[in-house]
Amino acid sequence: MCKARLFAAAIGIGLIALPAIAAAQANVAGQAAALPQMAPMNGIFGGANGGSTGSHADVEQQMRAAQRGLNDVDPKVRVEALRKLRDIKDPQANVLLLQSLSDPDARVKIKAIDMLGARQVHDAVPLLSQLLFLRSVEPAVKLHVAAALGRIGDSRGAKPIIEYVSETTDERSRGTAIYALGEIGDPSAIDILSTAATEDSSPMVRHLAQEAIEKINGELPSSNPLKTAKVLVPTDQKLAKLREMDAKLNNFR
Repeated sequence: MCKARLFAAAIGIGLIALPAIAAAQANVAGQAAALPQMAPMNGIFGGANGGSTGSHADVEQQMRAAQRGLNDVDPKVRVEALRKLRDIKDPQANVLLLQSLSDPDARVKIKAIDMLGARQVHDAVPLLSQLLFLRSVEPAVKLHVAAALGRIGDSRGAKPIIEYVSETTDERSRGTAIYALGEIGDPSAIDILSTAATEDSSPMVRHLAQEAIEKINGELPSSNPLKTAKVLVPTDQKLAKLREMDAKLNNFR
């Protein structure tokens, strides 16, 4: 199976006592609230120092529009506000994405998660990891979290994904998480991957597990751009490939 199909397959909890769940939920929201607030829009965006695309005035305008949209009561407007941050590379845009992880609407959370993964924001790893273990978090959100952790490629994401693989019964979620472990490349995942490669009921998951092991052992390259050719693929191109290969995934079995 080609790497593109594997990534599409990837895109597709320990049972915690109620007091622990409530504490974890409060912790995620609290950490998001404690993130640095948006700095005044005076000379911090754009140009070589800021690293943002477009002119200073254009970036300021985009950031203001995003901030207004994220305060809207309509989740669709908040999702669109996050889209406005797609091409803004200034770290202040990441602050808004991180804060959106505590949004009450799953669509907004998923958009923020996907963008944090695409931008490979390492500061997002602790918050994303916590979302994997909240029983109140929708399964679709957790699937996107696992994929995002794989795209970020931070070894801190390995342990929470390993635990997630052990708990989830959904084939697509297991495939996503196992693919992510291969992308992260942490040797601590070898044991669970070996078990999945030989014992999982899904042929897709077994295949993904075997290739994840080969990635960790250096026998196959990771598709993580920071670990291989260090060539960044434009976001639109990545999304187009995902849509194409998601269709192929439906014909896998």
